Amino acid sequence: MLKKTKNKMKLPSVQLIGFTVLALAVTGFLAGAKPAIQETGVEECADCHEDLAKDFMTKPHSAIKTEACTSCHGDAEVHLGEGGGPNIFTFKPEDMLREKMEKCLECHAKSNSRFMASPHGKASLDCTTCHGVHGKNTKPNPTKACYSCHEDVFSLFQLNERHRLQEGIMSCSDCHNPHEPSTRERLGGFKHQSCLKCHTDKGGPFLHEHGASRIEGCSACHEVHGSPNRHLLTHQSTSDLCFSCHTFAPDWHSRFGSTTTNCTVCHAAIHGSNLSTLFLK
Repeated sequence: MLKKTKNKMKLPSVQLIGFTVLALAVTGFLAGAKPAIQETGVEECADCHEDLAKDFMTKPHSAIKTEACTSCHGDAEVHLGEGGGPNIFTFKPEDMLREKMEKCLECHAKSNSRFMASPHGKASLDCTTCHGVHGKNTKPNPTKACYSCHEDVFSLFQLNERHRLQEGIMSCSDCHNPHEPSTRERLGGFKHQSCLKCHTDKGGPFLHEHGASRIEGCSACHEVHGSPNRHLLTHQSTSDLCFSCHTFAPDWHSRFGSTTTNCTVCHAAIHGSNLSTLFLK
């Protein structure tokens, strides 16, 4: 009888220990499920916006450790008090561009101080046009973000002579800064320095410079995105390209036909020379 009594008294203790272990395991799992969300102080917002909170934690804005949501969306006291509603800044399409930009520039003014003077800023495109603030709608890469608007340009990258964009070797931002005025966004004239970051041998310095390069830049002769012509030239015939500027060539050049002549056979140093004013060598 005594042995049976002892066994009956042990059962509740074993069950209690098992339940305690299970409870601790569940508590530990739940505590570890949202550690980052709790650290950033967005747990109150996550009660209703759990999907946005999870996406948010995978993006650079998660580095904001305190008041992460209110840093961009403003004071949420009324919003929370009324159980939701429009009483918070949500970056809606109908919101004023300047209001949305000012929110972003509170943190990003140092690196993007001239955005409002850029072609994107002048076109009333705010940051959320290209950037997903929470991460959910962010484009896979910057090139895909550009493609959504610049389809005409991207069609040129399908041609046989092109810069290697679709292969992933380079991206639009290698040549263009989307956050600055067009003085650097376009590649003509002195702004062809963007080209020389890769094509260093074409930049000199040369004692005798090709005027087209000095004044108009690489785009005077080359299509910068893609072309059906070799070397991304704007003309299929090299002579047609050269004669489009050099209409007053010496008389004895008249014997050269546009379909058979390649000017660079003689004018080999066409980008510039330290020896010949005529770029012969």
